[in-house]
Amino acid sequence: MLATTRRTALLSAFATTGLAAFGGAAQARETGSVAAAVDLYAQQVMAAFPDQPGLGICVVENGQITLAKGYGVRRLGSPVRCDENTIFGIASNTKAMTAAALAMLVEDGKVEWDAPVTRYLPDFQMSDPIVTKLMTVRDLLVHRSGLTLGAGDLMIWPAPTHTRAEILAGLKYLPIGGQFRGGYAYDNVLYVAAGEVVAAVTGKPWEDFIQTRILDPLGMTDTVTSPARVDKSRRAEPHCRLGPPVRGLGPQTVLPFDDSFASAAAAGGVNTTPADIGKWMRVQLALGALPNGQRLWSEATAREMWKPHTITTSSDGPTAENPVRPSMQAYGLGWFVQDHRGERLLWHTGGLAGFISYTGLLPGRKSGIMVMTNAEENPVLRALRYGGPDRLQGRSDFDWIASSRRVQAEADAQTAKDAAAVTTPKGGGKAPSLPLDAYVGVYRDPWYGTVTVGKPKGRKATGLTVSFDKTPALRGRLDLFDGETFKTVFDDRTQEDAFITFDLADGKVISALVKAVSPLADFSFDYQDLRLTRLP
Repeated sequence: MLATTRRTALLSAFATTGLAAFGGAAQARETGSVAAAVDLYAQQVMAAFPDQPGLGICVVENGQITLAKGYGVRRLGSPVRCDENTIFGIASNTKAMTAAALAMLVEDGKVEWDAPVTRYLPDFQMSDPIVTKLMTVRDLLVHRSGLTLGAGDLMIWPAPTHTRAEILAGLKYLPIGGQFRGGYAYDNVLYVAAGEVVAAVTGKPWEDFIQTRILDPLGMTDTVTSPARVDKSRRAEPHCRLGPPVRGLGPQTVLPFDDSFASAAAAGGVNTTPADIGKWMRVQLALGALPNGQRLWSEATAREMWKPHTITTSSDGPTAENPVRPSMQAYGLGWFVQDHRGERLLWHTGGLAGFISYTGLLPGRKSGIMVMTNAEENPVLRALRYGGPDRLQGRSDFDWIASSRRVQAEADAQTAKDAAAVTTPKGGGKAPSLPLDAYVGVYRDPWYGTVTVGKPKGRKATGLTVSFDKTPALRGRLDLFDGETFKTVFDDRTQEDAFITFDLADGKVISALVKAVSPLADFSFDYQDLRLTRLP
């Protein structure tokens, strides 16, 4: 979504503090319970993968918070350790809160699950007028709209300047790549629309509704609805393996903290702590009931949110190498639903620049685990997202650490191979057909906006520049690569570079297509959805 010296610093930090680095102000009931098993396992995972900066974990057992703890450090090279009050971005784990907000409005009689979205947002449009007419509030949440994976995400990531109104206006230009209600493809933009339904019927922004109807009643005083509201003195710093040769390989590197996710907060804006998130997990497992007996939503509504709506995958079930492979997985209202060793598991992951997280709930046990990390996809999260629910079930009969180490090594080798292939010009790096000045111009995509190709300033400057005009982070050089294909070199080297291939007609440049360079590029860098037409 990251250099040997950084990794050495982290190893040194662990070497000098020993297992004390995993302590801090822990809140755990050391009773030989699930909490103790998860705590020990988290220490083993962190020891097995010493390039992981930090980690936060919360465990709920039978409706009670039994572990809320931090592990590792907030920032590579820093002695400041993570604890139960360290703030992490939980990204798409926010979606369950957006679904709960709408569920409460359904109970209030202000929203109907199966009413058309246009009842609440009259200007709402998809690119297909039939889909516009049929799209319901429920459809906004279950990833069956026909949009392709991550379609439109460049309007919400990385650090764009699109407003919520502009994101909704862009929907009518996003192509329907699949059949409406005919299959699964994960998106974020429709959760932005869901947040705007909340705003439309309540007269207050999504953030205010979440604060007053969820966070305040739960006493979640350390949870915020936007990265911009995070207490900087307590936050974990994001990390990523930036390369070489591509983003996603190499040692961990500290990233700038991205606090610009406000427009898409309903899709992934929440930041929280291990201590605070347990209150949210507990009310979920209690089917909407608070400890004092009051309710945020009814039991029937809780079960509606957990009900499978869109099948995401199916298989023949567990294997020797993957004993938790589900026979069926589906998406409900803000939750994935599947089987885990014979029990129902509700889960979700979340990823932003430098953060990745996981929530797993076993409703039959009224138990769950939340894992928050300050680094992008890595074996630590994999080991915990599978080994954690195992321990909720009182078992530890599969070595998820060894499995995750092997999977990561295989993935890294394949990525390095794929990266070498995509960065080697198939045409031998031939020159473009036209002089560079012929490529200079403004190119427009109807949902994203404009991309400007220019000339660098200065009398002696050469080459081309590129600017994704609504995304200040995506600006820099545009280098020759192979014929009509050029490669971006963004000034912000934490961003995913892209290939831009220009189309010619009658000796003139008329349009361009774009795709990410790295085979590991997050789907939210949906360059491939751009259809750039050169403006006169």
